[in-house]
Amino acid sequence: MVQASVACKKALADVTAVCPGRDRSYDGIIGDDAHQKRKSDHNSGNAFDLTHDPEHGVDCHFFAQLALLDYRVTYVIWNKKIYNKAAAAKGWLPYKGTNGHTHHMHVSIKDTLRCVASPWPWASLEL
Repeated sequence: MVQASVACKKALADVTAVCPGRDRSYDGIIGDDAHQKRKSDHNSGNAFDLTHDPEHGVDCHFFAQLALLDYRVTYVIWNKKIYNKAAAAKGWLPYKGTNGHTHHMHVSIKDTLRCVASPWPWASLEL
């Protein structure tokens, strides 16, 4: 059975600590049946989705930028765009997947850092 990475669990816990009343309807780590049919870091527990809820402090325009500051992150998908840190010089590019990620952002992490539970860049925010 696939286990959610410690790093992904910590990411969502840190957001909830800063924004306890936030919407979590699009949050997730482990891939559902649809994810299992395609390549996805959710299938190994190495990705998390964070619900966009600016009314309650979680504006993914801002949180996507913060996620990219973290050394565990490989890429972020948000609002029909993708930023791959391996190709950082290209910046944000159009994302052509079937889900535009307009209600949540997707963050993938390095498999080798999945057990790292250090705080995420948003952990010390005061919103």
